[in-house]
Amino acid sequence: MRAVQQMLANAISPGSAEGDSVAGVILAMEGRMYRLQHNPAVRHVCRAAVLGVALGVSPLSSNAQQDDRQSPDLGLTPDVRLQVAADSLQVAADSSTRTPQKTFFVKRDLVASGIAFAASVAVSSFDLRIAHWARSQDVQGDSTRHDRVTTATRVNETPLTIAAFATWGIGRLAHSETTADVGLHTFEALVLTTGISEVLRGTIGRTRPREAPEDPFLFKPGKGFTQFETRSYPSLHTAAAFATATALVGEIRVRRPEATRIAAPLLYTAAMIPGLTRIYLDQHWASDVVAGGFVGALIGSRVVSYAHSHRRNRLDRALLAVNVVPDGRGGTLVLAELPW
Repeated sequence: MRAVQQMLANAISPGSAEGDSVAGVILAMEGRMYRLQHNPAVRHVCRAAVLGVALGVSPLSSNAQQDDRQSPDLGLTPDVRLQVAADSLQVAADSSTRTPQKTFFVKRDLVASGIAFAASVAVSSFDLRIAHWARSQDVQGDSTRHDRVTTATRVNETPLTIAAFATWGIGRLAHSETTADVGLHTFEALVLTTGISEVLRGTIGRTRPREAPEDPFLFKPGKGFTQFETRSYPSLHTAAAFATATALVGEIRVRRPEATRIAAPLLYTAAMIPGLTRIYLDQHWASDVVAGGFVGALIGSRVVSYAHSHRRNRLDRALLAVNVVPDGRGGTLVLAELPW
């Protein structure tokens, strides 16, 4: 360090104390000394180089020493701290330049859809075998089991959508923005999932296993819009369940990330129940359930992701602006601010 400071003094001093001109610049490095003869151009270059080295090394060295004094317990060398600082700056730069998604669906969704479709096609080769197993007496059991499964299959898109809308309403009544927000996003995911699933089911027109017990590949394109028997692919029960589970997992990940590892397995396990009940009741092939699970998971994740990366849409602004307050006379007053 003293050598660098000596170089700086020699480089920028116009002359010696006695007023003599400097005949050159002496550089001291690794115990050796080098003398550059008097040459104005060389001298200016050397001055600039030495000045840059001195200004660059001196603050880093002093800051490193100060950091060592302030945090001796970290055990980090100055080089490691500099690397950590550089990484932090890079992360900050990446964050500042990251742009939110401009569309509801993104390119990777197309790839995921292709993979899911291929998976459902692969499972379809086992549809008949799985259906035979589900129809066996060991699986069907007695009437009590059948009644319980029939009760469980009532958890479909209708009660889930009503429950999500009710959650939004409770959030507005309780003035809980989080509750209202979660309920609204789940409601949106279910509405979109139901609409997309119905279009797919009506267009594809796959016949349900109860109507074609031995033919999982009986399709009547377009008939699904008018005939319930040809509305099998994908399973709407499964799609609605997975849309609900995925939307809730997404909201938990945004608000309490540490709880995701507990909530996600529980929610996704519960989401599998409606699809299994439909196979048990011979209403869907196994590949219908696979496809429905993907549709619901895709829509649920996109709704939450888009909602938290963009300004609120008109539906969000309208429903989240509604407040229910007492009117002072024993009744209630509904207030709504609509920033269209």
